[in-house]
Amino acid sequence: MKAPSRIRTFLYGAVTVVIAVAALEIVASWMLLLHYRSSRLANFEAHDPSYLATVNLARRLGRLVGLAEPVAGGEQTEPSPFFRADRLLGYSAAPGVYTHSYGRRNAMTGQWEYHRNKVTIESDGTRWTGAPRPGKPTVHIFGDSWVFGTGVPDELTFAARLREALPDWNVRLSALGGWALTQAHLNFDQLKEVRPDDIVVLGYADYYDVRHVVAPSRLREIEAWLRTVGQPIPPFLLPKASLGPHGKLAFSYLDQRCAALGDYCRQPDPSPSEMAAVTAGLVDHFAEASAAKVYLLHFAGSPDNPALAKLSPKIGRISALRRDFDSVVQDDIMGFDGHPGPFWHYAISRKLLAAIAWQRP
Repeated sequence: MKAPSRIRTFLYGAVTVVIAVAALEIVASWMLLLHYRSSRLANFEAHDPSYLATVNLARRLGRLVGLAEPVAGGEQTEPSPFFRADRLLGYSAAPGVYTHSYGRRNAMTGQWEYHRNKVTIESDGTRWTGAPRPGKPTVHIFGDSWVFGTGVPDELTFAARLREALPDWNVRLSALGGWALTQAHLNFDQLKEVRPDDIVVLGYADYYDVRHVVAPSRLREIEAWLRTVGQPIPPFLLPKASLGPHGKLAFSYLDQRCAALGDYCRQPDPSPSEMAAVTAGLVDHFAEASAAKVYLLHFAGSPDNPALAKLSPKIGRISALRRDFDSVVQDDIMGFDGHPGPFWHYAISRKLLAAIAWQRP
């Protein structure tokens, strides 16, 4: 009779452990949700990349009491600085060849280890994708750090992979960490020539909406992230898009430092409908300003984003959300950084190749 009793005790113990772990995960999820709401943190995946709320909460508490190092030792650049003030875009990357490094302590040895990759910025501010192909049409790609390929070497960005797969095309990558469609709009209008047979690909995620209007939550997010990595807040003036009475886009500039804006950062964000209208206005501008075919690459967020319903029918939509792939492609930079890694970039390049009717020039 002892064996059944031992089995029963073991099962009770296992069930108790499972219930305790599940309860802990629920409580941790609730606490993080409250934190996200109170801080209006939009792009929380960049701060808490784990799928387990208990892991993310433990890391945050460890940093708060000084018992744990940051996940990454901060992004270091050689030569430095990488970013520079830009009167049109708020900030941009200075041309040159850089080594970006990400550091962390090894959990087993306690020693610092680093992930390094090469980043090449061309003279026009774009990221290197390959040698020019004179006389060939161009794919113009715009976006933020995901599109830029933060943490990914030059050759492994989806833009470089796209160029490799399209020998009759040039690929121009105009993206940078923290940018959105405001910088895309301003960069696009500076191009001297966009031909009718060119293609424009606009990277877009739902969290762009707060960037377009430089919402208070966006500035708080910038402040929180730079505090986490131990960096000061540069006095960059960010472009802020708005719609006039007749739906015409207008731009103004706002200091990204909350301390320089009085109580602005304590105010609520603009309404979701207002931000969706601004986003749609920015996207539609590309179709209005050029005869080139324009595609919106929606890579993060909800398929029901209201901005999508407001777009001009001239805009081709390419959904590249997690549900749009038949396998998990959302890798990261080997745990050194929360941005997508080379598997995601490869998957995005294949998605673009399949979604666009590439005509041979």
